[in-house]
Amino acid sequence: MSSNPELSKPNSSDDETQSSDIVEQLRLAKYFLTHNSVNITNKGYIITSDDLAKAIWLFPIVGVAIGGLGALTLILLIWTGVPEPVAAALSVGLIIWITGATQEDGLANLIDGLGSGKNQEQKIAIMRSKNRGSYGILCLAIVTISKVAAIASIAYVDAGAAAAAIIAAAVWSRSLIAPSMRWLPPLIEELPSEWIITPTEGNIWKGLVLGFLLLALMLITPVGTSFIIILIVGGASAFAIGWLALWQIQGYTVDILWGIQQVAETTVLVVTSAIIIGNIA
Repeated sequence: MSSNPELSKPNSSDDETQSSDIVEQLRLAKYFLTHNSVNITNKGYIITSDDLAKAIWLFPIVGVAIGGLGALTLILLIWTGVPEPVAAALSVGLIIWITGATQEDGLANLIDGLGSGKNQEQKIAIMRSKNRGSYGILCLAIVTISKVAAIASIAYVDAGAAAAAIIAAAVWSRSLIAPSMRWLPPLIEELPSEWIITPTEGNIWKGLVLGFLLLALMLITPVGTSFIIILIVGGASAFAIGWLALWQIQGYTVDILWGIQQVAETTVLVVTSAIIIGNIA
């Protein structure tokens, strides 16, 4: 009976089902991080909290795709003779376009709310508003300029290292979304239903390990073991934004999570540039 080929079919079917599930989760993660939308009307389904909880560990893989397109743009532009600062600006601009500027919009809302509001209710109301204040606009400008300057400074030394840094920053910053959702309590009345989840420890660790390995793969050649510094400082910057949110509004909204992603991404790029040009051992 053990030689009966029929006995192997369930295992094969299970493997195919698991692979299909991962592909579907990856597609959901990609759509969510690039559209910030729950409705996919042309596909005939809606992203739910269960879907997001299952797919969240794949956010680092989506980061590879997003960062990879920016990195490819940088390399191609420099190869054709475009100056490094211009190439860096266009690569950052492409990433903003790919993601629909949703993360940048969240950061601006976060800074406006926490910077202008006098109490929790005011802060949340300002973050909810579509109007842009000076705090949000200026912070967004500083963050974007910092990204461009960091990438350009690396590209002056090594264009390949700059491309790797773009991918590493995109990966690690998105790896930190799941643990932030586990650590911070959700502000239920301010969140779409699909965001009201507590990711499982298994999915959090899978995402963090995946992000760690991908960041190490990208940066081990240009920075050596100093990638550990980049990893820690990037995580610390995300923790700082999370702590600020916990202190001021007692939880997270979508804008808080996007702000965490943007600050961590910028931190990774800035620290990487400082290491590569020799200012940090």
